[in-house]
Amino acid sequence: MENNAPLQNTFENNFIRFIQILRHLGLRISSAEAVDAINALIELDILDRNQVKIALMATLTKSLEDRVILNQAFRSFFITSEERSDRTARNDDMREKEVREIGSAEEELIYQVEDPDGNAAREVKLPLTEEEKRVYTKLPEDKRNKLRDYLQKQFHSNPVNNPEQLIANMVRSSLNYWRHYLKLQDGGPPEVEYTGEEEIDEVLREVVENIRDEEHLIYQDIQKITDTDMPAALALINKLSRRLSIRIARRYHRTNKQQGIDLRRTIRYNIRYGGAMFRLKYRTRKVQKPKLLLICDVSGSMAKYAVFVLQFMYGLSAVVKEIDSFIFSEDVENITGKFDKKRPFAEIMTEIINRSESWGKGTDFGKALAEIDEKHGNILNKQTLIIVVSDTKVLNAEKAAYRLSVVKKKVKDIIWLNTLPRRMWPDTPSVGVFRGYCRMFECNTLAHLDRIIRTQMLY
Repeated sequence: MENNAPLQNTFENNFIRFIQILRHLGLRISSAEAVDAINALIELDILDRNQVKIALMATLTKSLEDRVILNQAFRSFFITSEERSDRTARNDDMREKEVREIGSAEEELIYQVEDPDGNAAREVKLPLTEEEKRVYTKLPEDKRNKLRDYLQKQFHSNPVNNPEQLIANMVRSSLNYWRHYLKLQDGGPPEVEYTGEEEIDEVLREVVENIRDEEHLIYQDIQKITDTDMPAALALINKLSRRLSIRIARRYHRTNKQQGIDLRRTIRYNIRYGGAMFRLKYRTRKVQKPKLLLICDVSGSMAKYAVFVLQFMYGLSAVVKEIDSFIFSEDVENITGKFDKKRPFAEIMTEIINRSESWGKGTDFGKALAEIDEKHGNILNKQTLIIVVSDTKVLNAEKAAYRLSVVKKKVKDIIWLNTLPRRMWPDTPSVGVFRGYCRMFECNTLAHLDRIIRTQMLY
């Protein structure tokens, strides 16, 4: 142990542990990317904290969400020994508090059960896991009282032998719901699989808590973004659309066909062979840029989401000339050509909203599709990618789904950005009606939009 102790503070050990932390936070980092990061760090002043962070950002992140996570992880991991001791003390206090809360929960969930044979009543403790007890402690007081009242009635109305397992299953189902609900209320910080190594787990917990406490805009439901935060949120949208614009504008894309050699990918792939070029990677010219058709729901529940999506399309208009854009509620309106890059976006949106007869009204998706198909059928072809933005809560969903099935046969693909939280999909019949005719994704935060842009809209 004494021989290994000095290794704890070496550059190599700290770098490996930091990569481990990032991977547990959900970042996909290959060995080649880790090598790129080391090579970048060699070329700069390792004592300059800002230079180190910029190098790690450049080599290890692929998205806006990745950068948010890495930034928090960097702040939590690279700290002084005094700060680390303070954090350990805080974590010890937190664990002690958690143990007390779980103990209190166990006492609250002990019940007296009458014996069906008339013998003395006995105490029953519900066989819940530590995680389930932890969820119980996070419930609002009124919800805990309601759950206890329900349990009390169940135990008194079921004087049978060994009722605890049956009732525990009922409680477990309720707590599972609350676990998912509380996670959504927290704003969607990354899910973490803890390592069991206390020092690393302390960093993981702190990163998740910091993201949750800051309520970073990337994880917030767009509907909940305040007017004060709107400028910052729209700036993030601009970054997302610029990133996609760069991808679209590239003259080449990756391929396995033997055409032009992709030197960068070839070098990276062959690092494993010591640099010898055993395997070549290729690229070819793109055939064409995508032709996009946006159909955006601007009914009352969707109006705020629509602003962000239209801002996104505004950012793409510089490189994608063929963006046909429609907004709909009770009626459909063609706003193609409104996105003039020479005019400020705020001015464009003000004009669209003021002139629109649909903004903020009810939702008739079937009518919108029928009008687009009949009056603008020339834009529906096998090069067209349709992007639908709606919560699926439309009039005559079955009729609209039939219209969608007809349109689907004419176009390349249909992507549906559903602003309804995924947990609500099973209880929303219209979701199932439409999913058979499109690729549907949950999209109510900027993190969702960023992920869909990177993984689904270009392929």
